[in-house]
Amino acid sequence: MNSNTTPRVARRMASPAVAPPGVPLPADDMHSSAFRYYTPPPKPLASSDRKRSKDAPPAALATDTVFRNIVTMTASHSGIGLSVTASMLAWTLAGRGLNCALVDADFVGGCLDLLLGVERESGLRFSQIDAPLGRIEGAALNHELLVWEDVRILPYDPWNARQPEWWEVQAAIRALAEANDVVIVDAGQGGLIETVPDLRRGVQVVAAELSVMGLARTKSHRSRLASWGCDAPTIVGIEPRGAPRGRGGVGIAEAEDYLIATVLGPIRPNVGLCGDVLEGLGIRSVVKGSRKAVTMLADEVEQAIRPPRTSSRPSEEW
Repeated sequence: MNSNTTPRVARRMASPAVAPPGVPLPADDMHSSAFRYYTPPPKPLASSDRKRSKDAPPAALATDTVFRNIVTMTASHSGIGLSVTASMLAWTLAGRGLNCALVDADFVGGCLDLLLGVERESGLRFSQIDAPLGRIEGAALNHELLVWEDVRILPYDPWNARQPEWWEVQAAIRALAEANDVVIVDAGQGGLIETVPDLRRGVQVVAAELSVMGLARTKSHRSRLASWGCDAPTIVGIEPRGAPRGRGGVGIAEAEDYLIATVLGPIRPNVGLCGDVLEGLGIRSVVKGSRKAVTMLADEVEQAIRPPRTSSRPSEEW
C-alpha cells in the first residue's frame, strides 16, 4: 500500500568520515561511512523568498463558505502522540477509499515529514506556500504535495525560519478541502484556531493523555476551544508514555466520569513504532494495540463529514 518508490531502509544516508581541520584523512578510512538518519528536505522554491505583505488580502476575510470536511486535531500539551494519531487516522480514512490530505499546522513542534520518514521526498512545504490574494487552486496544490500511503501531506519546515501568515494557512486548508474528501489538520496545541476561521468551524478532535494531569489539562483545553466558538470535540484517550506498569494511568471509564464526555480509546504507546520513528523509518502500520481506537475515531470522523441527507420526495399536502 506504500506509495513511496524509495525503499524505507534506503532513507538511511551514508555520511563520510570527517577528520579534524588540518589533519589528513587516513587512506583506509577514506571510504568508511556512518549511518545518518536525518537529511534536510529539498531547498524551498524561490517563491518562499519573496517579500510578503503583512496585510491580509480582502479575499481571506470572506468566511461565508463553510467546509464540513475539515478535521482539526489538537491536544492540551505537546509530546503525547497527537501527530502519530492524526497520521494513523488519515491512513485509515485513505484505506476506506477517501481522498485524504494531512496538514501540519503545528508551527511550534511540526516536522511531520520527518515523523513519517519522507523528509527527503520532493514536494511542497509550508514555507513555499504563497497566497497573496488569499486563495490557492486546490487541484494544483494537491499535485505538488508529498504522498505517503495514499495520503497527501503538507508538512511544516521550521528550519526555514518562516511561519506562514494566517491567511496563507487558511488558503491552503480551503484549497485542500475543495480537492479532497477529508482534510486532517494537526494543529498542535491550537494556537491557530483563534485566528483561522476554518479551523474553528472544523470537526474538533482532542487528544487527551490518560493521566490525572493530562485530564486536568484537557478540561482546560476544552474550555478554551468553547470560548473560541468551536463545537464540542470528539475526545480520544492516549495512554502516557514511559509510565511504570500499573501506575500513573487513568482508565477510559474514569476519564469519561471526569470530563463528563465520551472518550474513545485508548491509543497505546508502541515500542516498535517509537523505534521506527527515531530511526527515520516513519509509521509503517497502524499498530495492533491502537487499531480499534483508530477505527472508532475514523468512524466518528466519517460520520461527521458526511453531508446530511435530504429527502428527494416532495412533501404531501393533505
